[in-house]
Amino acid sequence: MDYRIKLTQTIIWDTAKNINALLAGARGSGKSWLSMYIALKLAHLGDDTQVQTQIFIIDFKQSDIFKLKKFLPDGRVAGTKEEIFEVLEKFVSLMKERAKFITENAEFGSTASSLGMPLYYLWYDEFGAVTPTLDTKEKKRHDELLAQIALLGRQYNFGILAIMQQASVGNSGLNSNIKEQFGLICHMGQAHKVAYKQTFGEGVEIPDIRLEAGQGLLQLQGITRNGTVQIFSAPDLTGLNLWEKFEKAFSNQNDNGYLTKITE
Repeated sequence: MDYRIKLTQTIIWDTAKNINALLAGARGSGKSWLSMYIALKLAHLGDDTQVQTQIFIIDFKQSDIFKLKKFLPDGRVAGTKEEIFEVLEKFVSLMKERAKFITENAEFGSTASSLGMPLYYLWYDEFGAVTPTLDTKEKKRHDELLAQIALLGRQYNFGILAIMQQASVGNSGLNSNIKEQFGLICHMGQAHKVAYKQTFGEGVEIPDIRLEAGQGLLQLQGITRNGTVQIFSAPDLTGLNLWEKFEKAFSNQNDNGYLTKITE
């Protein structure tokens, strides 16, 4: 199965190899539009083999993304603190169930991608809005669940698409162990070099260029060299009826039909 997504005409993201993605940027930078483009592309992966990506959503601000719950099975979309933990627990539980299936039924060394199994993605919008509302015990549990997905998910095709305004470990509440697992990192729109370095790391060379909304800097393992970022323009979704696009893209979301499906 082909797990690749075109971010631009020349930048191809192999989601199975670099499954976790982080999109950062200020309000109005275009990060939400980029996340919608990615989610649509993810949902259509496997159309030819009927193993479409299964989508789960956390949207604490209950914005437009939250409304997509209309097209998803019950228990897939979270807008409150209680629902967030329910979705995280469910996502991790499904990941462990797939891991058990592969261990018991596949040949030694098999992974979900080598078996052609569908992706499962947690689309986590405005991550930084959630963490300040958590007490110490809740924050610990929240990070433990996310860490399990980030650290173990790639082998089982379980990934995170995280969206946040600030991607620094401190300000966003993002655990450093989790951030290290993002193979694709984008920062959308114009920002101070300090903000870019918080996203990509202190050792990264930031080019002197002014970016417009919809443009960004990108770091992708296997594509960009260590210590460098690449300038790119996100696909333009202007004029598209996104509601209809998502309704079609999410037409094959099913809790039971895809977890153990093998195509290779």
